[in-house]
Formats: sequence, structure tokens, C-alpha cells
Amino acid sequence: MVVVVDGPSRRVGANGLMIGRQRECDIVAVDPSVSRRHALVRLTTDGAQVVPLGRGPVEVNGTAIARAYDLANGDRLAIPGLAFTIEISAQRPDVSAQAAFRIERARGGSFGIVHSPFVIGGADTDDLIVKGWPAAALHLHLAQGELFVVVNSGRATRNDAELATGALEPLVEGDVLGYRKETFSIRHATSHVATTAVGLHGMPKRVVIEMLPKGGRVVFSMADGDHAVYLADRRFDLMVALLRPPAGHVAGDFISDDLVRTIVWPRKSGVSRPEINTLISRCRRDLVEAGLAGPRLLERAPGGGGTRLALAPGAEVVVES
Repeated sequence: MVVVVDGPSRRVGANGLMIGRQRECDIVAVDPSVSRRHALVRLTTDGAQVVPLGRGPVEVNGTAIARAYDLANGDRLAIPGLAFTIEISAQRPDVSAQAAFRIERARGGSFGIVHSPFVIGGADTDDLIVKGWPAAALHLHLAQGELFVVVNSGRATRNDAELATGALEPLVEGDVLGYRKETFSIRHATSHVATTAVGLHGMPKRVVIEMLPKGGRVVFSMADGDHAVYLADRRFDLMVALLRPPAGHVAGDFISDDLVRTIVWPRKSGVSRPEINTLISRCRRDLVEAGLAGPRLLERAPGGGGTRLALAPGAEVVVES
């Protein structure tokens, strides 16, 4: 909740909460020094975050911030002419909820994954606590009926092949995830688990691109509702290149790396394929945090060399400035 001091409050929804002078903002400011779209408060997998968008000041607890900042319960957020209090409350995961996936420990035990992210590590606050592991060593993400893993620290393997730290990797039925001396097999929790991301009904049928002063917001209309993701700078440039490609291409086509380079890095020559792959990996993580199967939607051409955003047939792409 974003609570106006001595005033009303607004709940932060899936699309985030926009603050600025523009009449379409969720909270409209009147101070002339406030930008049309000044700041975005958005939900993350860890809580909430404020993203400064305009040129004017954004302060948290009296300190000016210039980049995305994680918010805590009770923080005071201020822009010219307005002050807010941040209230964060999170329901505890429903351990009785039906899980889409479960992990079977080789040494015994089976654990359902009922929320995202599902954190495995050695800290008391982790969802599955393994003595001697680093805190939050592994993050398991559920998105569109699929399961993904991010290795935050240490060496982890999938079917004995090492996983890159920080990369988003898919897990499927039968995979064996290894970390230190533990191994977990990936299982469907029920006999009827539908994977929606690879079917036509799991692809976006409408995408709205909203240009912001620093990056932009993309809203994907899916079968289960809207999913909004804020993308900063080059990540947003990449999404625009795929959804509003140059002449001769349409949204949903594979766009060559050469074209992506000229759009995303117009003033930098010699951008390598690893740099492009790193940018794609970061975008995929942002999509997964928004509840979307990022690695399925943001697709690399076989053998590399091109990228596309998978869309449902006849999908509509709308650009809002």
C-alpha cells in the first residue's frame, strides 16, 4: 500500500503504481517540478521497489535515490509536494495448497512447490532449509505452469551438467538438480499438469508497450490475465526491437543479432554475442518474476543469431508514449 500522509491509500497491483503529473497516473501530483511520469512503485518477488523515472527528486527516508530502490515496511517516500508511507504485508505461503511440482530428495523426503520463488538454502527464512548451505542458494520459480531455477551462489548441476551462476534455467520432469552433497529429482505433483507456455493459449494475445523516461513498462495479456513488467534501458530497447521491429519484419519474427545491435547499442560497435545473450538472460529473469515463462517467450533461434518474442497468432501490439 502507498499511503498518502494525512490522506487516502492506494494498493499496488500487478501493473505497479505510477506517480506523476499525467492525468492517467495512479496518483496525480500538481507540483510543476514533478515529471509527467515521475516514479513507479512495483511489486517484486522479494517485496516492493520504487523506480525513479523523472528528472526531479525521489526520496526514501529523506535520502535522494537515482535508481531502483527496494522498499521496506514503514519507509517514507517523497516527491515534490507529496509524501507517502509504504505499508507492506505478505501472506504466509499456504502450505496446504496444491503444488504443480515437487522435488524428491535422494536421501528421503518430498517437497511441494506451491509458491514462487521457492527458496532453498541454509537460512532460517528459506522455504526449504538445508543445514550448511548458504542462504538462498537456489531460487525455484513457477511461471505459466513451468519450473525454472536460478543458482545464486555455489556450484549446482542439472543432470550432472554445471549450471551458470545467476542464469535462469528450465527444469522438467525427471531432471536431477544437484548442490553440494544433495540431489533432488523434479516431479510433477499431479498426473495432470498442463504446460501452458508452449501452447498457443499460453502466448500473449495482446502486448502494450508504455514508453517511460527511463526504460518502459510492458503489459502482456495472457489467458490468465495481465502480467506487467518494468524493463530498464537496454532491456526495454530489446523488447521494443522485437515487438516493433524494422521494416521487413513483424512482431513474432526472429530478429537478427545484427539488427538488435543497431537498435539496442546504436553508438557501440563490436557488441559480442555473449553480451546479447547476457541481456536476453536478464530480460528472461524479469519476465519470470512477472509470472511469465521467460525462456519460452523470449526465444533464441536454433544455433543463435536471432531472437524473437513468441506471440499468439494475430496478437495485437500497442505502443503508448
